[in-house]
Amino acid sequence: MRLSTWTKRTYVCSFCLPLLFSVCMFALHYVKSRTSAIPSIVINTNPLPASPMEILKKYNLMEETFGSDWAEESVSIYLSPLDCTIEYANKYQLQQDHPCVIRLIRENYLRLPAPKSLPYNFNHSETVDPSDGQSKEILRLLQNQTNGFFIECGGFDGEFLSNTLYMERSLGWSGLLIEADKKVFKQLIARNRKAFTSPACLSTKPFPMEVVYNGTLGAYGAIIEEKDTKQPKWNSSTDRPIQENTETIYKMQCFPLYSLLLSIGRTHVDYFGLDVEGSEYKILETIPWHKINVKTVTAEWNHVPEGEEGLTRLMENNKFKKTGLISNPYTRDVVYIQNSFNVYREK
Repeated sequence: MRLSTWTKRTYVCSFCLPLLFSVCMFALHYVKSRTSAIPSIVINTNPLPASPMEILKKYNLMEETFGSDWAEESVSIYLSPLDCTIEYANKYQLQQDHPCVIRLIRENYLRLPAPKSLPYNFNHSETVDPSDGQSKEILRLLQNQTNGFFIECGGFDGEFLSNTLYMERSLGWSGLLIEADKKVFKQLIARNRKAFTSPACLSTKPFPMEVVYNGTLGAYGAIIEEKDTKQPKWNSSTDRPIQENTETIYKMQCFPLYSLLLSIGRTHVDYFGLDVEGSEYKILETIPWHKINVKTVTAEWNHVPEGEEGLTRLMENNKFKKTGLISNPYTRDVVYIQNSFNVYREK
């Protein structure tokens, strides 16, 4: 019996398709069997649902590159442990939540809190609250919450004008203190604060990066922005070109805030204080707010090119409400509270 061309094709397809499907399923099972799941990096306490704007915006996250189930695969798929260096992470702008970035922070840029049994070491231990108004306002919003968690970037020496010392010493808070000034960081760790400490800076981009840090002005130290890479960096305070790798001006490693949070296993923050002399807007812009839960924020605004209005628009777009300004001798801060928490607080 002669089969038509169409009949022959139909017969062949009906035989090949089941075979092809079986081969694909076998290959998929084999690949999965060769990999193992890594422990979950994110400890996310009730994150806010992402808005359409946040879904469209790219934060340089692993899921944006590898899909939402990326953590189910072996870490070595994304980068060999031998290749996990800070130089590699900077050069290839690794994702904020890349396992290599988290590993580098934990191993090289993070100190554990001092034991509670170890006494504090302050210059003025009689000062109950050295902050310039921030802790008082935040605790008013949080109704004197105890056992909270803070992030203070611009932690300085852990005592002078500290926004979080009263919270830690009197209300049982813990947290993370970030300070880029090398000299001041040594003083910070000598205070025996009961919080994580990191000798790094917060990145103004959604990836790790090396910058030049100017610590000439002590408490007013800041990242030096280089607008034109072909031109030398300029020190406005001395009106001279900046000489890198001196005692007060040197290269400093920065990480996104989200990376640092993941490295300590926290994504719930009761208070985030940001005082970095001008980079506040760019830092806040890198944060994937839909991945974390932050109740309150204070940010210095008077050195930010975008101004207080720009900061407030950015925070309002990320579901925060401005509650006021703090204007004191050392402070020009704007205060924000998360919308959903504010609704709960006012009930």
